[in-house]
Amino acid sequence: MTRIVLDEVREVAELAHGLGFMQGHARVSALCDDSREVQSGDAFICMPRAGHRAAAHVDEALLRGAACVVFVDHGDLTCEAPALYLSDMEALASLLRNALALHGRLPRLAGITGTDGKTSVCWMLRQALSRLGCKAWGMGTLGLVRDDRGIDDLGNTTPSLLTIHDVLRRAARQDVDWLVMEVSSHGIAQQRIAGLSFSAVIWTSMGSDHIEDHGSYAAYRDAKAGFVRDAMSTGAKAVVNADDAQIRMALAGLQGLCSYARSASGQRASVCWMQPEPGTLRLEAGGQVLDALSIPFGEFHAENVAAVACFLGCAMELPIKRLPSLLDGISAPPGRMQCIDDAHRVFVDYAHTPEALERCLLSARQMTPQRLLVVFGCGGERDREKRPRMGHVAATLADEVWITSDNPRSESPQGILDDIAAGVPADRLHLVHCVVDREQALAEAVSALGEQDVLVVAGKGHEAYMDINGQRLPWRDDRVLMRLLARKSRGCEAA
Repeated sequence: MTRIVLDEVREVAELAHGLGFMQGHARVSALCDDSREVQSGDAFICMPRAGHRAAAHVDEALLRGAACVVFVDHGDLTCEAPALYLSDMEALASLLRNALALHGRLPRLAGITGTDGKTSVCWMLRQALSRLGCKAWGMGTLGLVRDDRGIDDLGNTTPSLLTIHDVLRRAARQDVDWLVMEVSSHGIAQQRIAGLSFSAVIWTSMGSDHIEDHGSYAAYRDAKAGFVRDAMSTGAKAVVNADDAQIRMALAGLQGLCSYARSASGQRASVCWMQPEPGTLRLEAGGQVLDALSIPFGEFHAENVAAVACFLGCAMELPIKRLPSLLDGISAPPGRMQCIDDAHRVFVDYAHTPEALERCLLSARQMTPQRLLVVFGCGGERDREKRPRMGHVAATLADEVWITSDNPRSESPQGILDDIAAGVPADRLHLVHCVVDREQALAEAVSALGEQDVLVVAGKGHEAYMDINGQRLPWRDDRVLMRLLARKSRGCEAA
């Protein structure tokens, strides 16, 4: 939800010329899409997603002093105050461009969609573009990323249409060349990217997450496929993972795709890749072979770097010989196999789907001399079908597992743990601990951690809180782990 202050007070009818029907006259100083944040003189934008709550939101906005209401796809609603009626989100996007004077030089947009890999590819592509000499920002799960340390929270992976346009205004004023943004299925379905013109798009993977919000797996997949097809129809280059059968099926017959695939997969691709050893990536394109060195550990990161390489080589048409200088030493974003303490093999990873957890644990296994331990959970009020699958993955790939809470929201924490445990094979049940209290689970895992063991803590995500029955309690896995590891080290020294 966003409130954007305009550079000057503007007449709504002037901003909306040719876009919709204006009832009355109003001059406004700001635009706001959250009735709770409206201030006197604002235009309140009533989004389509408001549904049956729209009238109540409008009443609240007017009580707070809204000078005008902008109805988007709410032709059946009326109010006595000045009002602008827009038919769809595309019209709203045009209104925002007029209000924020976004008709001059704007950054080029690169949109990244996929069940897994969005955040890492967004982070890495922003870095690579910066090395190329472009001024590049990233936008997504981590927030608005201006550089590796300059990060502002935005609330959602794909923020509201207002927030995106406010970021575009800021980017234009600072002469940003590229805005690399994650495009979630929610963002697509709720039309938060309406009216945006993408120069290039990437589709990283197709797994199972947020299916309950789309009604079916097919609808979830089609939302992402529609984003790629729509972007290409307006001239965008598209980079896709050719190893993913669901992506290939969803985009069957679409011409002009750039693609990347494992060399051993047998898939025809613009860029083929393999990992000769951890931390390196071998690329083959156009008959040339080269290596990128010192990339983040984990085969899934090699795949992410390959996506960036394909973007640079195919979508931007850079010679392949230039790629090592743009990829060598590229880093992973926070929370992607993030090492917590140099003295211990303890990693935090945001993996929260069966596919991501499997990739994470397979990569961790490569660096595990002894046992692989894992602590993870599943969020409440989210895709229940993935819970037993994640339980099966963890119990099959790890040597000891702690299933615990992860933002249970209004669901029973124990009920969520039971759903996960239902997927654990009978012969692995003795390796699994169900501990509702996440700190207790972490403490038990750290206590069990041997000198040659690896511990992966997965699933929690980037939020700095734990959501329990509507109450957001402060929580950071990395900080809790650092405290527990420090205590473990002191205990060892004392012994």
